[in-house]
Amino acid sequence: MAFLAPYASYMKLGQGFNSYTQEVCIEDAVSITPRTTSIHPTPESSSTQIANSNLPNGDSPAAVSASSTKDANTKDTAMLASEMAARSSVLEKAPPPAKNLSQIVTYSSRLVSNMADIVDALNISASASIKYGTVKGSGSASFVNENKVAQSDLNYIITVKVTNAVHTYPDEMKFNPMDGLAPKDFTEVFGDCFISGFLEGGEFSAIISIKVFDKSKISEVKAAAEVDLAIAAVPGLTAGAAASMDKKNSSTWTDTETTISVNWSGGGEIKEPATKWDLATVVDVASRFPHLIESSSQRTSAILTKYTSLRSWATENTKLIANGGKDAGYVIKDYGLCQIYTMDLFSAYMAYKALWTKISEIMKHMGRFQELEPTKEVPDPVLLSPAGLNEARLFVRKQLTLIASENARLVTNPELASVNDETEKRPPPFANPAELKSRLPRREHPALNNTFLTAEEFKAIGDIEQQQQRFHLSPLSGDTTSSNTTWLQRGKKTVFRTVDTDQDPKVINNLTKLIFHAHEHHHGDIFADLHQHSKTSQGYLSAIGYSTNKDGNTKPRTDGTHHQVGRPNDNRLYWSQPADLTFSKVAHVVVEYVPGSERIASLILLDVGKNEIISWKQYGQAKVSKPAGLRVDEQSPPDARGGWQLAGFWGHSDAIVITSISSIWKRIDNGRPSMATSRGMSILSGGYDGAKDTSSPLDVAAAA
Repeated sequence: MAFLAPYASYMKLGQGFNSYTQEVCIEDAVSITPRTTSIHPTPESSSTQIANSNLPNGDSPAAVSASSTKDANTKDTAMLASEMAARSSVLEKAPPPAKNLSQIVTYSSRLVSNMADIVDALNISASASIKYGTVKGSGSASFVNENKVAQSDLNYIITVKVTNAVHTYPDEMKFNPMDGLAPKDFTEVFGDCFISGFLEGGEFSAIISIKVFDKSKISEVKAAAEVDLAIAAVPGLTAGAAASMDKKNSSTWTDTETTISVNWSGGGEIKEPATKWDLATVVDVASRFPHLIESSSQRTSAILTKYTSLRSWATENTKLIANGGKDAGYVIKDYGLCQIYTMDLFSAYMAYKALWTKISEIMKHMGRFQELEPTKEVPDPVLLSPAGLNEARLFVRKQLTLIASENARLVTNPELASVNDETEKRPPPFANPAELKSRLPRREHPALNNTFLTAEEFKAIGDIEQQQQRFHLSPLSGDTTSSNTTWLQRGKKTVFRTVDTDQDPKVINNLTKLIFHAHEHHHGDIFADLHQHSKTSQGYLSAIGYSTNKDGNTKPRTDGTHHQVGRPNDNRLYWSQPADLTFSKVAHVVVEYVPGSERIASLILLDVGKNEIISWKQYGQAKVSKPAGLRVDEQSPPDARGGWQLAGFWGHSDAIVITSISSIWKRIDNGRPSMATSRGMSILSGGYDGAKDTSSPLDVAAAA
C-alpha cells in the first residue's frame, strides 16, 4: 500500500516516516536501489506569500498575508486589459515545454467553513498542527493565516496539483533491521511506513479570506466570488477577470476586505513581479500553472509505503516470531483508527485558541462587556473581573494542554480513539469549548447606554447593529424605559429608524433632506392622563421627516419630505426650517433632554465648523424658558477626520413625542478600517452654546 505526504527538503529515500504526525524517523530504514527515471531534472523551488493591499496607487510588496479592501470601481476596462496583458507575458516568456510529457492535473476550488477543512485540503497533519500549536506540516504550509480565516465570512481554497509522468521500473528495496530493538518500539523508531520515492511536478495553493462588512451582502458576495474564481478551461481565458469587468459585479465588492495567501512549488516565475495578487491573478496563474510546470518542476510529494509490503521485512518479522513467539513480532501502529478523532481534537484546539483571544479582548476592554446573570442553563457565568477572566484564561490553557497531551498519547496508543468492548466511545479528557463560550461576558452595545437590545429593538436595527465595521450607532440619548404612571400613559414605546423605510434592504441610501416636527397640544382630549402628558409635551420633538437620494421622482408629503417617523404635525408653525443635506455634511448631532422626562427638548445638527444646519428647540420661543436640569449629549462619528456621514436616526417614540434618539453613521471610505478609536458620548455642562444659531425663530404658542 502506498500513499503521499507533502515533500520537505530534509526527506531522504528509504527513510522511516510516521504518517500520522508527518515526521521523519530513522534514516536508511530501507535500502533502495533507485531505478526510477524522471523526464525532467529538478530545479530549485519557489515559495512565497503575497499580501494584496489593493491600494489604488501602487502594488503591494512581497510580504506575508496582508489585508486589503477590494474596490473594483477603481479599475476600468482599459486597466484590466493592461493587467491581463502583463499576466499573459509570463506565459510568452516561459521556456518551450518538453515534448511528449504527460501530466496528471487536479484543480480544486471550494468554500471551506473552518480550519479543519483547510488542513484536510492541504494534506497537513492535524496531529502535527496540535503539537506545534499552529497549522504547519512537513511541507511549506505556514502560509495559512489562522486569525484571518476565523474572522472572515467567506473562505475559499484553490489548489492546483500537477504531477509529471515518470517511467517506473521495479525497485530493489530491502529492510534494514536494528539489533536489540524491542518489537513494541518499532513504530517509534522506524515509523509506520517509509519513503519509497518522490513525485515531481508542482503545487499551487491559495487561501482567499473575505470579510463582508455589510452582512446583508454575504450571499451576493459569495455568488460573485464563485464566478470570479471559476477556472477557465483554456489558459488565457480567465473567467474571473471577465466577470470582474461587469459593473454590477464591481459594486458587489464594495465594503469587503479580501486577504489572499499564496504558496507554490515549481513553475518558476509564475507572474510578473509588478502584477499584484487579486482574484483575477489567482485564477490566471491557476489556469496557466500546468504549462509552467512542463518546463520547471520539482519534488512535490513523498511516496510512502507500508513496511508490510516488503518481503525482507516480512522475513525478518517471521524470524522474530519463530524465535520468541507470537508476541515477539514487530508492532506497527495503525493510525487509521484515530484520524477522525484527531480532527475532533484539532477543531477543539482551534476553538480554545479563539476563546483565548476573545478573553484577552474582554480583559483589555472590560467596560464594553456585561457579566451574564446566573440561569438554569448557565449557572456559573464567568465573572467580569480581572480575577474571573484570568481564571477563565487559565482554564483555556489547561484545556489546550489536555488536548495536546491526548494528541501525544495517540501517537503511541492510537487504539485510544476506538470504541471499547461495550462499543462505547472513550469520553474526551477535555471540556467542550462551547461550554466556556456560553459562560463568557457578553458584549454590550454603546447605542443603548451599555444595555442589551430588546427583541423589538433588535428587529428594528439588528441588521445595522451587527455591522460594526460599516456602521456606528451613537449612544442613545433620552429615556428608553417608560415611567408607566398609568396604564395608558406611554405604557409601551415603539422603535423607529429612518433608514431603509421602503427601499432595497441591501442598500442604505443617502439622506438628502430633513425637517423636524414638534408636538402641539389640543384641548379636549378624552383621557385625563393622556391630556396631561400632551399638555406637558407642548413644543417637544415629535417626528422627523426625511428624504433620500432615491426619492427624487416621487411626490413629497406636505412638509416637503417623503418619509416620516414619530407623530407628525400638520401645523407649519411646529416645523423646523428644512435642511438640504446634498451640500451640507453633518459632523455633530446635539441632543438636549431632561433625564426622566421622556421627551427630547432639542435636536441640533452641526457641520464641522459647529454651524447649525438644522435644529428644533422647545425653549427660547414665545417666552418659553430652558427646562431645569437639561442634559446635553453630543453624538459624533468615530473618526472626526472624515470618512463617515450621517445615515439616519433610530430611537423610541410614544403616541405623543420622541423619547430617545441615536444617530446612525455610515462609513463612506469604501470599507477601509478607520485608525481612530470610537468616540463615546460627550456630556456638555452648562447647556449647548458652541454653535451659531442660523435658524429663524418660530412663533410657537406656549402651553396654556
